[in-house]
Amino acid sequence: MAAVLPALLGAAAPAAPVWGLRIAAVLLGAGASFAMVDLMAPLTITPTPRWVRQWLRFTIVVIPAALVWAVLCLLAVGTTPGLPVRDLVGEALVCALSGLAGAAVASRVGTSRTTALAGPAVQGLLVVASLFLTGRWSPWPLPGAPGWAVVHAGWWTAVPVLVAVLLAANREVEF
Repeated sequence: MAAVLPALLGAAAPAAPVWGLRIAAVLLGAGASFAMVDLMAPLTITPTPRWVRQWLRFTIVVIPAALVWAVLCLLAVGTTPGLPVRDLVGEALVCALSGLAGAAVASRVGTSRTTALAGPAVQGLLVVASLFLTGRWSPWPLPGAPGWAVVHAGWWTAVPVLVAVLLAANREVEF
């Protein structure tokens, strides 16, 4: 409680912009993941291939989410000079793409309203699991921490893995 007291009294919390950008990336990804499930898919026949519809859904939700996160990042950079933006972009990509990938995989087998919950569920599972990692194993170090570079190399390694999952999940359904 004593650590939170300065923030409650209006003082600047250390690394608040970093945590704000992290939380925004998770929430924007969770919200965007709901668009990956087509509730009307079983009822409609369309000449448009599934992969086109899925990537269009992805694009329609990712562009506004990325713009919102970019504006928040610009605000954070304005208040905290020297913020490691490149590394925070890697974190944001993984946080957002994990939810979108989870929902895209789930949308291959289901089209109900609850199917869309797979995205936030995957994100929640990953975030909660990561909170149990401490010290040099934590994926959430603050800028300037000894393991910052190593951890963020891992974040950037996860991006192509999530893109590959999205590519696999958004392909045409084969019967």
